[in-house]
Amino acid sequence: MARSPSKAVAHAAENDARVIDDASVAGLRQRVAKLEEEKQKLQQLVEYRSRFLSRLAHETQRGFCERIQNSAQQLQQTLNQLSDLARLESGQSTLRHEEFSLDDLLRESCAALARQAKKQDVRLSYEAPSDLPPILSDRIKLGQVVYNFLAYAIARSPEAAQVTITGNEEARGFRIRIEDEGDEVADPARFEVELARGRVGCSELGLAIAKQNVDLLGAVLKIQNQPSRGLQISILLPAVAPDTPTR
Repeated sequence: MARSPSKAVAHAAENDARVIDDASVAGLRQRVAKLEEEKQKLQQLVEYRSRFLSRLAHETQRGFCERIQNSAQQLQQTLNQLSDLARLESGQSTLRHEEFSLDDLLRESCAALARQAKKQDVRLSYEAPSDLPPILSDRIKLGQVVYNFLAYAIARSPEAAQVTITGNEEARGFRIRIEDEGDEVADPARFEVELARGRVGCSELGLAIAKQNVDLLGAVLKIQNQPSRGLQISILLPAVAPDTPTR
């Protein structure tokens, strides 16, 4: 039986409504999915921002703590150097004689200052014969001498410069040379005298201690400008340190 016109119209309207509802639901679901995706992206951005701020705060705090620690270490080092210098000048320091490898001591000094050299973009090199014989001296005091003069050479060198330390045996003992590529010293002889008298600033206390130890070890210090560029620090050491500290 054929449908009446009114029923056919109603049925068509019902189908159209169903199609419209299905389309609306599908569109709504797409919008919800899109919003959910945007929400996840926003949450990720918030998480990244939180991590970044947390890391930034941590790095700032760590940097601040490191600066405080470095300042405290520098202050402690200065106090220790002043104490060492006072003890040396009062004649209370004694020598300990032991046989050791000069080659090992020089290499250890270079290793200890490798970080400082790298930080200042200075190339640090070491040269010595493989058969360098042992020396009989005070290892700690000689170590202070080498370390302080080597640190001074690095500190006064410009970027991309080279600092070289060499050790050789000579007829009268051993010679250590430290050469840099820094500016000339106006009066090397006067500089040596100032070191001997302890008339130096806090930044050069290590050099004053090194000079005092050079004398105690019976060694000879020579500081001179190089013909081309830079400074040469030469330390002539006896193969056997004196039984009694010399001044």
